[in-house]
Amino acid sequence: MHRTKLEDSPHTRAPDAVDQAAAIELARRGSLTTSNRGWVPLLEACLADFKDAMEAGDTAGIPALVKIIADLALIERGAIRPGSRRAQQALRVGRLSLARRLITRHLAKPALSPGMVAEMLGVSIRYLHVLFEATGASFSQTVTAQRLSESRKLLCEKPPRPIADIAFSCGFGSLATFYRIFSASEGLTPGEYRAAGH
Repeated sequence: MHRTKLEDSPHTRAPDAVDQAAAIELARRGSLTTSNRGWVPLLEACLADFKDAMEAGDTAGIPALVKIIADLALIERGAIRPGSRRAQQALRVGRLSLARRLITRHLAKPALSPGMVAEMLGVSIRYLHVLFEATGASFSQTVTAQRLSESRKLLCEKPPRPIADIAFSCGFGSLATFYRIFSASEGLTPGEYRAAGH
């Protein structure tokens, strides 16, 4: 078996390390299939979330992610019926995870919309909104938060990029919109934020 940096991490040596390793291996095998069923991309998105959580040392959410990854892998293998309550919960979490990753991937597009992401996910716009309602942040709040997060990172890069470039690369429709939203969020203009060395 190929060992990855993730598997060698000290975080995986907890008492439930065997369960985590088994879930990862099962998920990895499942994700290598050529199946076009809708849960394989969900499984891959949850695996990416798991990897991110491990790298960030965010151990609080890891057990829940391991369970979802295992359930999605078992759905893919046919061991859990897709219509069961357990499967529906795993599919909801997987779809939300994939939706967030699609938002990140298409963040630079000002036209990023619930309709666009719902179509990529193969769900209705209403269902997409329900997925985000469960998180306490709407789709548009999630997009705005990701755009602000990315813009904060870019404002701290050296050498500094023009603020207009940052605004457009983060998907803000105009420089004025970027200034308004950024200033409301941070209490500083983008230029002031950069000058403060955040």
